[in-house]
Amino acid sequence: MRRASLFTSLLLVIGAVGFLAGWYLHSGSKNKNSLPVLGKVPHYILTNQLGQRVSSTSFEGKVRVVTFLFPYCQGYCPLIAHNFVSLEQQLKAAKMAGKVQLIAFNVDPDSTGPTEMKAFQKQYGWDPHNMHWQYLTGTPHEIHQIVTGSYYIDYEKVSEASEDREIEKQKKQGTYVPEPEVSNKLAEKVQPDYDIVHNDALAIVDTTGHVRKIFENADRVSDQRIMNAIYQLLPSQNKNRMR
Repeated sequence: MRRASLFTSLLLVIGAVGFLAGWYLHSGSKNKNSLPVLGKVPHYILTNQLGQRVSSTSFEGKVRVVTFLFPYCQGYCPLIAHNFVSLEQQLKAAKMAGKVQLIAFNVDPDSTGPTEMKAFQKQYGWDPHNMHWQYLTGTPHEIHQIVTGSYYIDYEKVSEASEDREIEKQKKQGTYVPEPEVSNKLAEKVQPDYDIVHNDALAIVDTTGHVRKIFENADRVSDQRIMNAIYQLLPSQNKNRMR
């Protein structure tokens, strides 16, 4: 689904304020060459793409690469999914797949669940039975608390009609910036009359559950930039890399 750039810009500002606040609180005592601590993720038990209950404790000791996806999306989310597939290949090549966990939170818990999440993963090249990527959902309250409270990622359900009106308004004002359109067979089949507007973001969480890095353009961030962040959080792996 398309997302009006005005909505997206507002959400990015909200997220940026939260992370900047965390950075200023922690940067004074941190080594300038290290990634700052931006926040702490909570303990949770959610449901993955196979309908299995998953505890956040199962990710302890691993670096987590976290993003936020809408199963019916026809824009940024499919691109991020493709990037996850590519990143997994990079991790395997570096023999780091067992030290990194890929996670996506479902930002449409009201209307979609494991069935749609699994279909989404599969159509963009991921085997849903591969647990290196856990696509997680829960009750609307649970997802809202985790996504907005811990990662400062905002999201909003909007009707297609209101989104189209906003786009037309922006076109008249000359401020409209078209977003990528990517085929999504699941969305084409269901034809939802709404969109989920949310931050196009990717977070890096360290082995103890602290948010250490946020990339605002998750669809465009390179595997190398993500790998560099991961190396900083796995000192022993980074030492082996330098040999």
